[in-house]
Amino acid sequence: MIRKRRGRPKARGRHKLPSLRSYRDFRLLWTGSAMSVMAERCSGMAFTLLVLWHTGSESAAGLVGFAGLLPALLVQLPAGVLVDRLNRRRVMMTCVVVRMVAVATVAVSLLGDTVWVWHIAVVAFVQSSMTVFYQLSERAMVRNVVPSRQLGAAMATNEARSRGVNFVGHPASGAMFGLSAWVPFSTSVALYLASLVTLVRLRGERQPPRPRRTGRRMRSEVAAGLNWVWGRAYFRTALLIISVSNLVFQGLILTVAVVIREDGGAAGTIGLIMAAGGMGGLCGALSGGWLNRRLAMRQIMIVAHTAWAVVMPTAVFFRQAPALGVLFYITSFIGATVTVSGMSYQVRITPNDMQGRVGSVVMLLVSGASSLGALGTGYLLEAIGSRHTLAALSAVMAVLALVAAVVFSRAGAAQEDRADSIEPLDAAHAPSEPAALPAPDVPAPASVVDGTPADPLTHEARRTDG
Repeated sequence: MIRKRRGRPKARGRHKLPSLRSYRDFRLLWTGSAMSVMAERCSGMAFTLLVLWHTGSESAAGLVGFAGLLPALLVQLPAGVLVDRLNRRRVMMTCVVVRMVAVATVAVSLLGDTVWVWHIAVVAFVQSSMTVFYQLSERAMVRNVVPSRQLGAAMATNEARSRGVNFVGHPASGAMFGLSAWVPFSTSVALYLASLVTLVRLRGERQPPRPRRTGRRMRSEVAAGLNWVWGRAYFRTALLIISVSNLVFQGLILTVAVVIREDGGAAGTIGLIMAAGGMGGLCGALSGGWLNRRLAMRQIMIVAHTAWAVVMPTAVFFRQAPALGVLFYITSFIGATVTVSGMSYQVRITPNDMQGRVGSVVMLLVSGASSLGALGTGYLLEAIGSRHTLAALSAVMAVLALVAAVVFSRAGAAQEDRADSIEPLDAAHAPSEPAALPAPDVPAPASVVDGTPADPLTHEARRTDG
């Protein structure tokens, strides 16, 4: 008797997803944002160089740098509220126009061979403020241009874009400044203009934020975003751990610069070490989507912090530039994968009409930690020296790895991960091009903490238990 070979049963519910390049709006969003980020990098570094070369004042350069960082702390929360109230595509276009005009005033003043520190500081503040609005709007727009099951791949592609621009933008800005002071600013204006043309061709949001009740105060909407984040223990814990790890890495960057100077290294050596970190971040972002599809966020958190805790102490014993370059490559590679996972997770679980507020809370915690890390490490270096500072930073990372292992491997963590990964459904999750995937049945909508109806939830949860 001859038995028929049974073929492997076909998996149900699986669909081969098209390439991200096949989505016209995603291509336009990605391209326009790439040019916008490159424009900011060209002018951002040139601000510091311009002040140093024309005034010779380090304090003036510090003032301009502070003006560029201040919006990350002051503007985040109100920007999140406004992004949830307004049409996000129009917000992005407005940000590009304002930044283009502001930077153009610097190029014009340089053609007249005139430099005012207050003018440069104001332009740096305006550009950075508009960047906050732009980043929050762009992240929210991603849900409008790709299906939900490709959010991870889209976020990985966007992160790779930003890492790649960072790797190229800063050296390019320095090289252009060497040709003439006005070149990086005029190049920035041209890039902003090209970005605007691209965004004009982008279709509007398929599901814009719901209109807010008139008379509602901004403070209550900011509180709603804070309460939404604080009310999700799993997400809140992951965010706090990531914020502390960002604090550690900002301290590591400053400490390594001090180590190179103490050992008689050249300033260019620090740039090469940072470039190694940039390359690691780019490679990590490119692989972040692959890892995000195979591991749950809780597993990525455990693996990443454990790996950081293992490699960071090497800086205490190996202070040579090649060893530090390898260290930065590894840490940045891991950091990019964590960023992709975290952004994908946040965008997926957040209702569409709260994307701006929740994103602003996330960015505020991350930016605040970075600022505190740089400030605190400076005092620590003066008090105990570079070697002991590296040891202290390594000890903090070891504690974070232990906390992540305990929190995300405890009983019930997998269930919390699955519960938070049930994603809000809206029209943005089914782009009209290419053909949308079959939609599952949809239950009745729930409600969120601010009293507005939440987006309905799908029955189909993303696989998160690894």
